Amino acid sequence: PPITTDDVPNVRAGAHEDINLITLLVGASAEGLQVLSRKGEWVPYTADADTIVVNIGDMLQRLTNHVLPSTTHRVVNPPGEKARQPRYSTPFFLHPNPDFLIDVLPNCVSADNPSRYPEPITAQGYLDERLREIKLK
Repeated sequence: PPITTDDVPNVRAGAHEDINLITLLVGASAEGLQVLSRKGEWVPYTADADTIVVNIGDMLQRLTNHVLPSTTHRVVNPPGEKARQPRYSTPFFLHPNPDFLIDVLPNCVSADNPSRYPEPITAQGYLDERLREIKLK
């Protein structure tokens, strides 16, 4: 929503990764989305009306043994008066069925990248585990 206080925060949503497989962001009403690059720099992404931003989530990271790392992202306020404007976006969180077994894909394991997860876990079990870690359950 729009910011109506005198103190305008710089960050609307702090740095985080999504728990699910994939997040699709279809458009946004204002700038502010940033993705952390492999070099450790925050890169701004627009979410224009004709753009879909695809974020890799923690479940896909686990499934691929970190071959596809989770997308670290945040939302910051743009400078000046734009910071007071509302910003809305519509994320679509793609989750597997609760009983789906998240087991490292064999082609994502190698001598250079041994399996980080020797035991598979159900999607529901993983979700519960992560929600406990971040104290939401």
